[in-house]
Amino acid sequence: MKHIKIFIISLILVTGVTSCKDFFDVNDPSDVVSDDDIQLNLLMPSVEYYVATLQFNKAFSIGQVQQHIASYFDHGIDQHYESSVSSAWTKYYTKALYVLNKMENLANEKNATHYKGAIYTLKALTLGMTTDLYGDIPYFEASQGSNILQPNVDNQEILYEEIQNLLTEAIANFDAVDNSGLGNLKGDGIYNGDIGKWKRLAYTLKARYAMHLTKRNGSVQAATEALNYLQNGFISNDDDFQLFFNDKNKNPWHTSVVLSSNTGNLSVLFSEQLVNFMNSTIYPTAAYDPRIYDYIDNGGAATFEGAQNGNEGNTAAGTSANTTFNGNSYYFKENSPLVLVTYAETLFLKAEAEFLVNGGNATSTGSTQAAYDAYKMGIQTNMDKIGINPTLRDDYLSDPAIDVTPANLRLEHIMKEKYIALLLNPEIFTDLRRYNFSIDVYKGLELPANQDPDMNGQWFRRAIYPISELSKNPKLNNTFAPVSAPVWWDQ
Repeated sequence: MKHIKIFIISLILVTGVTSCKDFFDVNDPSDVVSDDDIQLNLLMPSVEYYVATLQFNKAFSIGQVQQHIASYFDHGIDQHYESSVSSAWTKYYTKALYVLNKMENLANEKNATHYKGAIYTLKALTLGMTTDLYGDIPYFEASQGSNILQPNVDNQEILYEEIQNLLTEAIANFDAVDNSGLGNLKGDGIYNGDIGKWKRLAYTLKARYAMHLTKRNGSVQAATEALNYLQNGFISNDDDFQLFFNDKNKNPWHTSVVLSSNTGNLSVLFSEQLVNFMNSTIYPTAAYDPRIYDYIDNGGAATFEGAQNGNEGNTAAGTSANTTFNGNSYYFKENSPLVLVTYAETLFLKAEAEFLVNGGNATSTGSTQAAYDAYKMGIQTNMDKIGINPTLRDDYLSDPAIDVTPANLRLEHIMKEKYIALLLNPEIFTDLRRYNFSIDVYKGLELPANQDPDMNGQWFRRAIYPISELSKNPKLNNTFAPVSAPVWWDQ
């Protein structure tokens, strides 16, 4: 697609070649050009690429903790060994945040109101991705240049206020008249400058981050705020925030997993937790969830056998798993998109929020028609998005294990379907933490086999700071926490 070609040029223009010694710097990447030589329309496609691949970098590791995928290798994050997920840290500080700060300065100079709305939205999204992974992080002084080599570490509570403030500012800028001549957001390869979609994204993110605070603010307050925001959020699959690739610039799941698997270089495959949600093992259904055939290649076997996390590519019984990535999947073709925020997510947020506002909890049964309708519509929306045959879709939706009626709806039904629909989206890791990895909410969930004995049976709840950063910025040592420690909103 056109924007993929543009981002390669702008990527070189913005960051030049970053040397190994600068890889984790949270200030200027090396070999940058001057601000006078860069333009918003050239920066826009590259920053969208950085935002999308930031989520990919996070998802490749955290997908193993949330048990969408399992690793073939020993002593890694799959078994809850200490991990910094350094590729996500790097992508945020030396790419996404750095370029967004440059863009913000340019947009202010040009009074490019609508660009500012997009910049603030992307700042909120990437800040949320990063603080949810690490907890307290540098933000206000980070990626500001060589004048601040050791930025202060900001408390996550303050960062969550900043996320909502950024989104509020974004919406105000989208509502304002843009007299800069740049209001069409040239270079926007996701929404093609559609300000209405950008505004709905901002509201949807407000709802997402409001729901993250169910522990801190109480489930009813968090859910009520989310429902208010969702009134102005996504309205169809056309609003999905996702970056498409092409046959020259391929989807990273395709290159990193599908192509590697095809050459015998196996790294990850699908976890038994995800697979057992879909193959009638945990929730007996008349037929498999039809999405299993889109997600997974089982080599034509009669059954789908997911890998037990921590068991090096084997099932719990010790036999080899057969659930590799399907190279023809909606998500894993060479030209597939990296999917960040979807209409299906908004529907599951609505279903959960309606359930909680009605007094529901992890073990209660029954809710409102509104909660039930959003739950069912979330499933249908996701299946329609990835092209599931309507007959198979409707058969699944009418199965008694799915079509439970409002009187029998439980939180586990909503969160299970969100778990399947948000494939490899790190939002699932947030949900698992919000509900304390509860088997009342996530049936069948177990700690990985061969878990790091130092974890003492606790769940992995955050990444640690990269070691290189601890040596460069001693301020990080004051907020360093082990991977078992909850982040602020998880307490």
